[in-house]
Amino acid sequence: MTTAPLLAHPLTAIRTQHGWTLGEVAEIVARRSGVNMAQGKQKVWRWEHRRAMPEMAAQLALAAELKIPPCHVQKWPWPDWLHIAYGVELERPWDMHWALMALMGSVDAAMDRRRFLTLSQESACALAGAWAIAPEQIVRGTFGKRVDPEVADWVETRIAELWHLDDLVGGECCLDLAVAELRLAVRLLSRGLYSGEVERRLYISAAELCRFAGWAAFDAGRHAAAERYWHAGLRAAATAAEPGVGAYILSQMAMQRTYAGDGHGSVRLLKTAREKVGPGYSRTVHAMLDAWQVRAHAVAGEAREAARVLLQADGHWGRRRPDEDPPWIYWMRRPSTTIEVGMAFSRLGQPETAEELISDGMAERTSDYERDRVLGWTAIALARLGQGELDGALTAGRQAAAAAASIDSSRVLDEMDAFTSRLPGKDREAFKAEIDAIVRPSPADAE
Repeated sequence: MTTAPLLAHPLTAIRTQHGWTLGEVAEIVARRSGVNMAQGKQKVWRWEHRRAMPEMAAQLALAAELKIPPCHVQKWPWPDWLHIAYGVELERPWDMHWALMALMGSVDAAMDRRRFLTLSQESACALAGAWAIAPEQIVRGTFGKRVDPEVADWVETRIAELWHLDDLVGGECCLDLAVAELRLAVRLLSRGLYSGEVERRLYISAAELCRFAGWAAFDAGRHAAAERYWHAGLRAAATAAEPGVGAYILSQMAMQRTYAGDGHGSVRLLKTAREKVGPGYSRTVHAMLDAWQVRAHAVAGEAREAARVLLQADGHWGRRRPDEDPPWIYWMRRPSTTIEVGMAFSRLGQPETAEELISDGMAERTSDYERDRVLGWTAIALARLGQGELDGALTAGRQAAAAAASIDSSRVLDEMDAFTSRLPGKDREAFKAEIDAIVRPSPADAE
């Protein structure tokens, strides 16, 4: 499973963006501030590994190089002010203008292929908190070519089609399609003439497209791009006064942080989502938020909290009313049979329970959810390995690989690699070669 390396320090993200070495950062700080940067590479390394904090003069020098005003350095403690340098400007007002600016800026986010998070836990939670307290916006029409309700209908239909395509083929294949639809929605919002209700529907669609593009980017391993889409999506959801889509975005931000090993950050995001929608919102959505929190607690090593939240999740599920559910929650099943909850039990050292729950969940999944089936078989393989059943683990791993041939998802491959890495020496090499021939064929093999 992909873990802590996803949680890069924000300064690492900045260096990657600019192509700077540790030594070059030290030279920038020394040149702009006069701070003694003897052994500068080691000093910057310590900053990035949270072994030390740069003095204020060094921070201001780095901010000057990045063209970030000093007031932001004073407002946001190190290293959180660095998030401004890569486009997530949390201090902007939560209004229609900046929602549209964020949407317009998000359409090129797919070009960002960084496989790590750029927001620290505090920055991600600050973003969630700002969304949660954003005032409801009064929508109003703009001027341009008329946008009829039928156009909004068409956009909404295309979004639903993308949901189901992603279930079948994975995020990498769907990302470009989502961005194309997002570009259309942004164009309609920025140049259209429409009623207030059509405008609200377009902002909801833009929020959902950002949510989906972020999910596809996350599934494809483009974690920094996912954060940018989700930030724009939260602003669009706030503008449309649509807390459900915003909560869904936070749930996926939380899942990303769980996969990165940040269980505590994930729990904080999920709690914000739950508080924003309130207890009267769809119980199925509350069951989903609770299910994802089970795994977050497991990653944080909090077994008692994981058990408590799972009981709460099943309680919500038992009292659900399908007529209350938003359309995007169509895929949710009983919380205790979700793959995420099964993975949580594996993490908590209960592989027998994990396999039982995941197997129950797999029985409910049809071929319409091929990626989930691959993740389920991989999780079963890991659970069997945890029980010392090597042959059974290899059998499940081969079933996962056979199904993965039709899925384009870096997240799936990361989970399969995690399973392969835990196999004993000779078995590991043989299984890796066998799996690579199926899921990573060479061009000659593909021919």
